[in-house]
Amino acid sequence: MTASALVSLFVLTLRNPREAGEYILSLRLPAQALWIGLSLISVMTSLVFSGLMRVGPLPQDQFGEIISGSPAYSAPLVFALMQWGRAILTVFVFFWVGRMMGGRGPLEDVLAVLTWLQAVTFVIMLGLLVGGLVLPFLTSLMILAAFVWWLWAVTTLLNVAHGFDSPMRAVGVLILSLLGVTIGLSLFFGAVAGLFMGVS
Repeated sequence: MTASALVSLFVLTLRNPREAGEYILSLRLPAQALWIGLSLISVMTSLVFSGLMRVGPLPQDQFGEIISGSPAYSAPLVFALMQWGRAILTVFVFFWVGRMMGGRGPLEDVLAVLTWLQAVTFVIMLGLLVGGLVLPFLTSLMILAAFVWWLWAVTTLLNVAHGFDSPMRAVGVLILSLLGVTIGLSLFFGAVAGLFMGVS
């Protein structure tokens, strides 16, 4: 795809996620390219986020201590690896939960729309950064608007990928999947933390 085509698809995704999702699926992109794309975008997003945390001085309070102790600040590469794993897991969970709720789309369709959504979200995040520097008093409003748009976009794209006849099923997939990923990662990282504490 050309740069102009990507820009057009980006704008279309902002205005009409359903139409953008249908177009992405019509491209029938190879799964290997999608997995690589998802991995690169996840790692880039994580590293940019970690870099942003280091731009300014940390607040001298409890919040600053929490930030300094987080992997995003203290171990950017570990944080990037964690976010890569989360992105991969999310694709499979969205697929499995969607199938449980009557979805008909293959794993590749779910992968395609989520990879593109991740790319769009990355660009929006950069836009929020620039917008926050230019118009800091509107940062909270812009973040809220972006979050509302993301909820609309991800449910719409999941609805397209799974071939649901009702968008409410996609909402159910989103809620159950996020709960599943959150609980699963909490148990996994808790077990890892316990292992390291036992070794030390």
